[in-house]
Amino acid sequence: MRWHLMKQTIWMGLAMLYLGLLQGCQPPEDKRPDNLIPEERMVAILTEVHILEARVGRMGLRSTDSSNVAYHHLEKQIFRKFKVDTAAYSKSYAYYAAHPRAMETIYQQVVDNLKKKTEPQKPARS
Repeated sequence: MRWHLMKQTIWMGLAMLYLGLLQGCQPPEDKRPDNLIPEERMVAILTEVHILEARVGRMGLRSTDSSNVAYHHLEKQIFRKFKVDTAAYSKSYAYYAAHPRAMETIYQQVVDNLKKKTEPQKPARS
């Protein structure tokens, strides 16, 4: 009796794994979300998010939990600043991630923005 239950559990687990893998192999959703964040705003948000990640990394917090709490608190401030909710950001990021050319364009601008912010300012010549 025990062997029968164990066999049944193994087969059920394999069936669920197979279904999960099948679902994971589906092509990405090509439908634009209704609340898609425009590319320009996404660039600004991602620039701020990456600055935030560096800032939290430099805080020297000893635990990962503390870093996560600080990051999520400050991330909420970014979303408030840009008047975006977490769901819109997540759906927009997933949409752009499924469209590599758009994501590449966005991240080229993000990198340019970060370079501008980190380069020392040259004094103006008179």
